[in-house]
Amino acid sequence: MDSLPSTTPDFWNSRYLSNQTPWDFGGVPADLKAYLKTHPRGGRVLIPGCGSGYEIKAFIDAGYTVTALDLSSVAIDRARQFVGPDSAPNIFAGDFFQHDFGATQFDVIYERTFICALLPEQRNAYRDRIAALLKYRGALLGYFYYQTPDLQAGPPFGFAWGTADELFARYFLLVKDIPVADSLPLFAGHERWQERHRTSFETAAKSDLK
Repeated sequence: MDSLPSTTPDFWNSRYLSNQTPWDFGGVPADLKAYLKTHPRGGRVLIPGCGSGYEIKAFIDAGYTVTALDLSSVAIDRARQFVGPDSAPNIFAGDFFQHDFGATQFDVIYERTFICALLPEQRNAYRDRIAALLKYRGALLGYFYYQTPDLQAGPPFGFAWGTADELFARYFLLVKDIPVADSLPLFAGHERWQERHRTSFETAAKSDLK
């Protein structure tokens, strides 16, 4: 199993099927609960790497319209069962970088254990894709893992200090950055809740969303 590349669905399916999921919180973390209490206005939210779907339901309950996807079809099956049939059609098994979102742009993109599951060389593509999908003044928010990445030991692949600021600075303004109190053991002491707002800096043509 360890020989499977982490960029493939089989890598993640095998971990869900064998319950090797140390990133799975099993519920909704405290910082997201606090955010949703103060931002219950609704809007369109995208959750890439949605896993088992706990946060999908939390956003729905707060009045948001949610689109979610995960590379693992096993995770998607669990997420669809968790949120119920009404929201299941908006949950997709697929590649975030290849999925066709059409002309949809989002008010919020929620990040938890997705960018740290990507190889560091994929981060520029992640940033550009996120920037193209978010509305002006939209929010990229969630959990970011700070640990010098070890390509032999990961995923997860953390950020070395300063590299996240460098990555996001062109398209995003950091407006909140606090340590996380309820991290899972895998991330304890190295995880921060951050909120970034989309600036007016233009990305490539919208055709790149497809």
